[in-house]
Amino acid sequence: MADLLTVGNVTAVPGKIQYGQWEALAHPTGHTEFFPIILAQGQTAGPCLWLTAGIHGTEQAGPLAIYRLITEELVQQLHGTIVALPALNPAGLRTMQRDPYHANDDPNRFWPEKKVISATDPDRDPPSSLERAYQGLYEKIVTSADYFIDFHNAWIGSLSFALRDRILYQPGDAADHDRALALAERLDKMVTAYGHTVVNEYPAETYIREKLHRTASGSVLQKSRIPAFTAELGTGLVPDPAIIQAACAGTRNVMRWAGMLKDDTEAIEGIRVIRPGYAVRRMRTPRVPEACIVHHLVDAGMRVGKGDVVAEMRDVWGRPVGNGVIRSSYEGLVLGRTNGVYFYPGQPIMTMAVRDGDSLTAPYPDTY
Repeated sequence: MADLLTVGNVTAVPGKIQYGQWEALAHPTGHTEFFPIILAQGQTAGPCLWLTAGIHGTEQAGPLAIYRLITEELVQQLHGTIVALPALNPAGLRTMQRDPYHANDDPNRFWPEKKVISATDPDRDPPSSLERAYQGLYEKIVTSADYFIDFHNAWIGSLSFALRDRILYQPGDAADHDRALALAERLDKMVTAYGHTVVNEYPAETYIREKLHRTASGSVLQKSRIPAFTAELGTGLVPDPAIIQAACAGTRNVMRWAGMLKDDTEAIEGIRVIRPGYAVRRMRTPRVPEACIVHHLVDAGMRVGKGDVVAEMRDVWGRPVGNGVIRSSYEGLVLGRTNGVYFYPGQPIMTMAVRDGDSLTAPYPDTY
């Protein structure tokens, strides 16, 4: 625990919850936008846990989990410090839009990456004001954080799960590979302590192509080697109270694992926690072969086998399209159904957790 930790305009006080602001960006209309800060420090020294939420404006369960988690009672038991920012995208949260109107891109791809990008190309758009704000915030995170969790939401009615990134390392660098293995082991213990269903991220090439190394948790994990993961809390715009309670219990369990709380581990109750008995990774599958209306026949948490019928395909008049059904190409677990029923060719109708035989570490792809 850093003595006199200051974040934005607020400084930690042992035994207290402090509230402040991180000045983020200026608008051309003359006002400024800030990220709210909640800074809670125990009476005794211990690790520093950063919690963030609200980076996508349609994902509003994370802020509620932070508000419910940080209480006076918790602080009296706390060894160490919690730094929480419940609204990383205030514009998106206000308008209930995933992306902020002033950046017009996914804000969870704005965080620093390991590779240095040249800033001298005059035809390349410079970083947005929000990306620059995250850069400054990132620098503060990595100078004080021991652990990091970023709260998100997935799809309507989806499972609550911990999304675990693979640890990337430099090809041919034995020491970096060893560091990646050690970090992967520590991260595994962290997500296991969280106690929700655990799902691995995409393989390395897809991970880089999707810019997931530039998410908040991906950036902290890959660039600064701080244990970090994304907590997906199910439905966003109408948060599930049971998932919020389970997220709080899971976060307290992470704190117990980290030595920040000394009491007994809590049971994760009120939600489905699935342990398939083998490692799984997320995959957007199956996909529709042609334009159609989809009637899902499975729901989040259900297990499906390869070849099982998971949906019906119909045209706009309700008649069967093709052979009328969509079958799963994989054995696995349904994480959530894609929102909506109208689909174009190639679009996935749900996301599954399928068997993952790859390592939890991987070299950076040659394309990176």
